[in-house]
Amino acid sequence: MGVNAGALYIIFIIIVISGFAYIMSGPTPSQTPTLIGPEVAASKPNTNQSRTVLQLYNFGGATITPPVTNMCSKGGANKNPNALISFSPSQATAVSSDGQISLWVSDSKSPYISPNEVVTKSSGAIKTKGDLTAKAPDNYLLEPQLYVFPATVENNGKAYFPDFAKGNYNNGVLQTSFNSDVLPPISLQKNDYTLELVWNVKNIGLTDGAYNIEFVAHDGNENLGVKCISIRVYTPPEAQNPGNALPH
Repeated sequence: MGVNAGALYIIFIIIVISGFAYIMSGPTPSQTPTLIGPEVAASKPNTNQSRTVLQLYNFGGATITPPVTNMCSKGGANKNPNALISFSPSQATAVSSDGQISLWVSDSKSPYISPNEVVTKSSGAIKTKGDLTAKAPDNYLLEPQLYVFPATVENNGKAYFPDFAKGNYNNGVLQTSFNSDVLPPISLQKNDYTLELVWNVKNIGLTDGAYNIEFVAHDGNENLGVKCISIRVYTPPEAQNPGNALPH
């Protein structure tokens, strides 16, 4: 008995549709190639005034968690860690050895920096350091600080002071500078007055490797906030970035 022409036509249509669906959906998981090498995330958004940006790489292996200390957790002198609403790079990611580390502090009043500090209004660059010995009523320095474990503030470690203060700040007078970067997507709620503090990695002296760092800053009501994160500092491999030039 001969094959029905209508049945052949239907079988042909089914084969065509199946083939088209396979092409559109892409390869099956077993056919998908496994990518190797470090993962590169999008660089941190920049403002209209260009500066060296962060190129973020993921950690290989287990994720490092920041160490637990009395100052890293809320309580005691650390009264308002939630005023430190964000930082970049994010926890367990990396920053170029020629990049920058940022901290955002936000409150109902302008966050404090040291008295009489001179900030370039257009860029936020700190032109002249203020009184770096000035302290809040809690006996901690008013100037925001960054520490590298184990030399933390509670261990009387070396304080690294920011190179930029972008946004609303109180240096004895309520003032505002510009060129603030876009707040990272993963951040706490922004308040009425926000200050971005920026450190140049090379000025801290961090070379390639993993570090635990501690941020210390006062909100606009002179309440202390402390947060700790883990980061990795890297130099872009020659194969990925000839001459180790930073992205622009």
